[in-house]
Amino acid sequence: MTDDDTDAMLSLVENWVWYGFHSVGELDAQIDGDAAEGYGFDIARVKAFAEEVLLKKRAVEAGWPQHTDCDRLDKAFDRLRAQGICALHFPESGYTMQHGRAAVIEEVTAEGVPEDRYAGFCFYHAQDIDRALDEEGLMLAFGSVVSEEDEDDVQIGRMVRDALLQEGLQTEWDGTADSRIHVPGLRWQRRTPD
Repeated sequence: MTDDDTDAMLSLVENWVWYGFHSVGELDAQIDGDAAEGYGFDIARVKAFAEEVLLKKRAVEAGWPQHTDCDRLDKAFDRLRAQGICALHFPESGYTMQHGRAAVIEEVTAEGVPEDRYAGFCFYHAQDIDRALDEEGLMLAFGSVVSEEDEDDVQIGRMVRDALLQEGLQTEWDGTADSRIHVPGLRWQRRTPD
């Protein structure tokens, strides 16, 4: 066990809490799982820290509006899924663009998924949430899963942009396949699930 490993785990746990996707039980299980895999950190210190950060976050959550930007994002992603877009949230989308693209491939090619189920994809990853928590907005990746043509990617981008706008989220995008869609004013306020 090293202080560096414990400090790294503390940082990771703090992110997990503020990302807002993990229930208390899931956080506890994740910490236990990482400890069981041999990561050398002080498990008691990490669990106590997780509890402390969760209490702080719950207090902050009490002051959030009833419907947050993250709720609006969820509705936009639901709308996109209904339109045949593979819209992935963290943690499914992972920590990087590479993780997100791999998750999309896994989802659209999963056993039992009809070949024509998805026309495109949309996702953000953990690094994007980090920027959103720093009040830099959220970046969304998008593209076609049926074509490698730029115009098909752009069509998916328009669908993503429109779904966000319909939920009241502002967007910045240059309309090309080479850039991601930015949701500049998005405040990352995802309530911790029960």
